Amino acid sequence: MTGIELFSYAACPFAQRVRMVLIEKDIRFDLVEIDLANRPAWFAEVSPYGKVPVLRHAGRIVWESAIINQYLDEAFPSPPLLPADAYRRALARICMDYCDTRLLPAVHKLMQPGQTAADTAAQRERLAGVLRFMDAEGLCRLGDGPYWLGATPTLVDFQFLPFFERFGVYEELGGAEWPAECTRLRAWYDAMSERRSSIETRHTLDFHLDQQRRLRALQAAAGHPGNR
Repeated sequence: MTGIELFSYAACPFAQRVRMVLIEKDIRFDLVEIDLANRPAWFAEVSPYGKVPVLRHAGRIVWESAIINQYLDEAFPSPPLLPADAYRRALARICMDYCDTRLLPAVHKLMQPGQTAADTAAQRERLAGVLRFMDAEGLCRLGDGPYWLGATPTLVDFQFLPFFERFGVYEELGGAEWPAECTRLRAWYDAMSERRSSIETRHTLDFHLDQQRRLRALQAAAGHPGNR
């Protein structure tokens, strides 16, 4: 018995990262869904930041999705989801950092409401540049595929996947385009989409569009742009 609880929200891409890793490692866990619009009072004792995901393992709390996943990889080492070699592990962490410091800001800037047409066009090109870098400097250089670091998936793949599942939202609401030359990135996404962890955690495009429209409505009512 693992004694694991995952506090989650169905629409949260960061919680999806953790659910995918739990599935990949075949770890049994109890899923506790939190309504982020109406958080229960007791949740403040579980989540120091009031956010999901939060993992509770044997009574101990771990938060922040990337850190949770690294914790799971250390606490449950089979199958390993980081390379054994120290240098390759460093490369994996660089890639995961790129997701959070380059890809996500580009997505969030594109999806902010109230921009001028010129601003939106500039943000579309910024996102396209991030995708080209991922294809050429990441996937094409670090392994022979189909995953980021080679023949088997690592934490890098699960770091990125939830945001590509939502790429249709960026296309429909932000006018984003998948650069035609990013064929390696497309092959990676196709491979990831076939994994059980992706199939069991994914939602439809309509679901994601509805969530984004609700978020925009809340942002408009609050009078401020979107943030992470």
